[in-house]
Amino acid sequence: MTRWKGVFIGSPTLLAGLLLDTAATAQDTESRLLKASEGLQMPGSEADSAWWFVSYPGENELPSVERFSDLTGCDSPEGGVSRQDFDATFDRLGDVQPWMDEGQRRTARGFARLQRLFHRRYDALAVYRCETGIAEVPIYFVGIDEDGLSGLMTVNIET
Repeated sequence: MTRWKGVFIGSPTLLAGLLLDTAATAQDTESRLLKASEGLQMPGSEADSAWWFVSYPGENELPSVERFSDLTGCDSPEGGVSRQDFDATFDRLGDVQPWMDEGQRRTARGFARLQRLFHRRYDALAVYRCETGIAEVPIYFVGIDEDGLSGLMTVNIET
């Protein structure tokens, strides 16, 4: 018998099936996050926002800013990493204001949908900004699930 996540599994075939199911769940999360982020533009960025899925398997809790810096290679002496509250960040991004044009309202509603998706997929959430000292500022929207730390990254152009 094999023990997996505290459960005894009777056969290696069953264990392989569970592992494939876990991989499929991770791939499903990736595809859903990328689809939900399509067309979303970070407010204040001077360029179109592209989104990438990031994954750090084995990281089972939200890392400190120092650990996140090690994971991502963001160790710029001009700034470094800062951690922000996930919900406060998304509440701001998803807030529809009366002065917004239709494109801005659509983006804000998209951020609100993305926030809900993150909450359905992850247990703990955070936003990390990597201040590089140049105009390109990577921003990571990440969470913890059974596969470790993963989420989305975009680059803000801030001059």
